[in-house]
Amino acid sequence: MRKLLSALILILVLQSWTLADDISDFEIEGMSVGDSLNDHFSKKKINESEVDWYNDLEKNRYISYAFDSKKFQTYDFVDIWVKHNDNDLKIDTMAGVLYFGDNKALKNVDDCYKNQKHISDELLTVFKNAQKEGPSKRIFYEADPSGKSSYTDIYLDLDEKYQVVIACYDWSDEFLGIKEDHLYISIRSKELSFWLN
Repeated sequence: MRKLLSALILILVLQSWTLADDISDFEIEGMSVGDSLNDHFSKKKINESEVDWYNDLEKNRYISYAFDSKKFQTYDFVDIWVKHNDNDLKIDTMAGVLYFGDNKALKNVDDCYKNQKHISDELLTVFKNAQKEGPSKRIFYEADPSGKSSYTDIYLDLDEKYQVVIACYDWSDEFLGIKEDHLYISIRSKELSFWLN
């Protein structure tokens, strides 16, 4: 049963990726890099979904959004970044977030690691020139001084402008109800990546 669930997750996640030959062909819940948020959500939903995760970073570079929708078929949330002052609200970077737990297709972080590897391997067959880095495990010391929370990334460097990040987030039990363990798949611009670092 567990192998069937892992295979199902892999199929759902990769369904829009395997035929892509350009970054704008990739879709997460029907959205692609370069699409306008206005084509996918109402102004009210856009305004309600804006988040301020990056208080410590330079302002006026990016605006972050976290969307949930009953219409989403694969992900629990979709995170989107657009450039500040872009009136068209064109998607620069986006990520799908899939939580795991006892009542989910991904049961635990070990399931996440297996799917992370499968997704990475499959994308490397599509993007033959992509450069892989990872998996690399990092501890969230700032968020969790106990050192019990971590994330494990695999980066696929696609071209001079974009990368794919596939990550498993494993929060300590102390964060139950505050943070949730999840699989994160992002089509990220290197410009945004530079801003985050």
